Amino acid sequence: MLDESEGISQEVLDALSTASVSIEEDYGIVINNTGSEEEGKREARVNKKVFVHLNGEHMQVYGNESEPLNTARVVALFRSVASSIQTVKEAYRIDAENAIELIGNDNAAYEVPVEFIPSQNAMSSYDYYGVAELTLMVLYVMLIPIGDLFHDRKTNVKERIALTGLTRARYYGASLIAYSIVALVAFIPAFLFSITYLDVKWGDIPVLMYLYIVLFAVFNAALGMLIAQLLKTRGKVDVLLSVLIIPIFSFLGGSYTPFPYDMGGVFGKILFVSPLRWANVGIFRSIYADDSQLLLVSAAAFLVLIGACLFIILAKEKKEAQKA
Repeated sequence: MLDESEGISQEVLDALSTASVSIEEDYGIVINNTGSEEEGKREARVNKKVFVHLNGEHMQVYGNESEPLNTARVVALFRSVASSIQTVKEAYRIDAENAIELIGNDNAAYEVPVEFIPSQNAMSSYDYYGVAELTLMVLYVMLIPIGDLFHDRKTNVKERIALTGLTRARYYGASLIAYSIVALVAFIPAFLFSITYLDVKWGDIPVLMYLYIVLFAVFNAALGMLIAQLLKTRGKVDVLLSVLIIPIFSFLGGSYTPFPYDMGGVFGKILFVSPLRWANVGIFRSIYADDSQLLLVSAAAFLVLIGACLFIILAKEKKEAQKA
C-alpha cells in the first residue's frame, strides 16, 4: 500500500487501523507499505501481490491477472469500509439523535468519533439561546457611543471641553471607560436571570464568562466610536448598522441559527468574519469541550482591536485639527 490519502480514503485507512477486527487474522490480508507507485506496481506484476494506492480521495487497486481472487478480496475490504463510513454519515444526517442505535456502538466506536455526554450536561435550547441572545444584546452596545458622539458634535461639547485643557485622547479615553462601566452594570440582570431562572450553563466560573462578555461589549463600544468618527452623517451610520453590520454579525454569529463549530468549506470560513461568532463559539467550546483556546485568542483580539479603534480615532482627530 502507498499512503497518500486524503478525505474519504484517509477515513477508510483510519477505520482499518482502529477497527476491533484483525485484518490479518479475520481477512487473511497482510498490509505492508511501499515508498513509490512504481515499486507497488512491480510487486503486483512480478510477485503477484495486490497494490493499493490511496491517492488523494481515490483508492486505486492493482492486481495480477493470475490472482483475481486476492484482488477481489482486497477491493471488497476497502469498498465495504468506505460504504460503511458513508452509511454512518448518512445515518447521522437523517437522524442524528438515534444514529448510535441504528449503526450500533461497535461500529460507531471506530467509524465516527463519538463522545458520550451525561444527559444533565448536554446543551439545551435554553443553554444555547441564553448565551446567544445575551451576546446579541451586547452587539447593540455600539449604538450608545454613536448616539453620544453625534450629540456631542451637534452641541459642540468637544470644543468646549477642549477649552478646559482636556486633550482629545483623554476625552475619548474617558468616554470608553464610561461605556465600559455601563456595560459592566447593564447586563448583570440578564446574566443572573439566565442562571437562576433559565438554568443556563456558564461554565465552572461564571464570573470569568461575564468579564469576557464585558470585554466584548467594550470592543463594540470602541467600534461604535470609530464608526461615528469615520462617518459624519448620522443617516449613513444608521444605514451601515441596520443594513450591514448588525444583521451580518448577528446572522453569521449564530444568534438565530446555531451553525456547527467545525463547518467546512467557504461558508465555514465566512462565519468567522463576525466577532459575535468568536464570542459565542469561544464560550460554548470553553463550557462544553473544555477548550478555552478560542476564548483566550478572541479576548486578545478584542483588546488589540479596541486599541486599534482608539488609535484610528485619535489619528483622524489629529488630522482634522491640523486642517482647522
